[in-house]
Amino acid sequence: MSTQSPCALLELSIESLLRDEALAKDAVEDLPRELFPPVFMEAFTKGLIEVLKVMVLSWPFPSLPLGALMTMSKPGTVDTHKDAMRVQKRILKAVLYGLDVLLSQKVYSRRLKLQVLDMQDKQNFWRTWAGNQVEACSSEAMEMRKTGKSGTRETNQKTLKVILDLWINQDVVCPLTSYLLKWVHDRGDLVQLEYKRLYVTSMCIHCVTDQLQMVNFESVLEVEVGYCWTLFDLADFATYLRQMRNLYKLTLSDISEPAFTSRVRRDQLITQITSQFLKLHCLQEIYMVSVSFLKDHLDQVLRCLPTPLETLSVTHSQLSHSDWNQLPCSEQTRQLKHFELCCISLTNFSPEPLQILLDNVAATLTTLHLENCGITDAQVCAFLPSLSCCSQLTALCFVGNFMSVGTMKNLLSHTARMSNLTLELYSPPQEVHVPRNGDLQQIQEPLRRMMRTLNYPRTVWFCVHQESGHNHPVYNLRPSPCPTCILI
Repeated sequence: MSTQSPCALLELSIESLLRDEALAKDAVEDLPRELFPPVFMEAFTKGLIEVLKVMVLSWPFPSLPLGALMTMSKPGTVDTHKDAMRVQKRILKAVLYGLDVLLSQKVYSRRLKLQVLDMQDKQNFWRTWAGNQVEACSSEAMEMRKTGKSGTRETNQKTLKVILDLWINQDVVCPLTSYLLKWVHDRGDLVQLEYKRLYVTSMCIHCVTDQLQMVNFESVLEVEVGYCWTLFDLADFATYLRQMRNLYKLTLSDISEPAFTSRVRRDQLITQITSQFLKLHCLQEIYMVSVSFLKDHLDQVLRCLPTPLETLSVTHSQLSHSDWNQLPCSEQTRQLKHFELCCISLTNFSPEPLQILLDNVAATLTTLHLENCGITDAQVCAFLPSLSCCSQLTALCFVGNFMSVGTMKNLLSHTARMSNLTLELYSPPQEVHVPRNGDLQQIQEPLRRMMRTLNYPRTVWFCVHQESGHNHPVYNLRPSPCPTCILI
């Protein structure tokens, strides 16, 4: 007799329950709390609007992460993006209908736990309940279902909180976001709106002033701004930045300087911007991508940060010798966990500042990303002893710094002793011929021979055809291999 796993039986039970939508409406109200998420996911996928309405009324958890579900699941029977958006709007309306019923109740039932509608793209909750059968049926997942742990405290207040990631661009407005914002506005004090992540990509900051006025800046934890902004645009936005007292992550991207700007005016604008950083006491991560005003002003930016950073990433920008020499002297860089310099020329710089920086963060640094910086053999040999002391390092990317075989072996002899290091990316040594036809097999054997002579304790990645900027998202400094990487 064949047997089926508990997860397979659960799937069959859910499918049977939802086969008749009318009967399912009555049955879901009395579901055990651990069955609510998988049944809700299946009802979402099937587009069972009436079932979703009923389930919202009885949702047994403090938070409903609808945004993540919309991202990871596509409602069934849709052929185009336009059709998907139409179906998702119907589902959103069904959920909001259920919330309206909850908000209109004069007596607040103890069973009704829902306090937060989370529209962020955070999928941990749903991935615990579905997708990976091993994870979904693990003892850890079952325990979490029993306890119903949540980061949201239960209160007796009859107020709903809506959490949203907001993109502000005068040319693109998401229909779902617009509909949700209007719904929130029409409910007045019954609904509290919070933006955890704010993206401002409008090419004209003055064109989106009205949208910025509706933001509760104290709720913002992450902000990303820029994309064809000038120094003047960033200075105008800085007045909003100072209000983000709980800001944890800041990304500045593609900030240019108009050619007609005088040096005096430029310095005034930079001071106007950096002075707002003094209010950001929770800031831990800063990413600066193609930020033209950094040259000769990196130290000023860091000095205006009130607390030490965990993450510092500077890419596609220019640094002066003064910036480089002052970098390890800043108190804000002495507790770094993640440090990235990408597409920044360091060829003519002294290796001593990097030595000092690595010594300062030896006990905390977990990710070091030095890519396309033109670092020389002599510079590598100078900072290797300091690199060896970074005992917590788990990821090292050194792609685009073309070393000789001798220097590569020297580097690897040091990293071999770093027991926590699990991910390494390098470019092949200069003596290893890289064929233009893209045949990776031709260079695998010389690299294998080099690794065998070292008796290296683990495999590493070699990136053969490196383009500007390696394959990793701006919010995740841990590098990832690209299609032209080979594992040796």
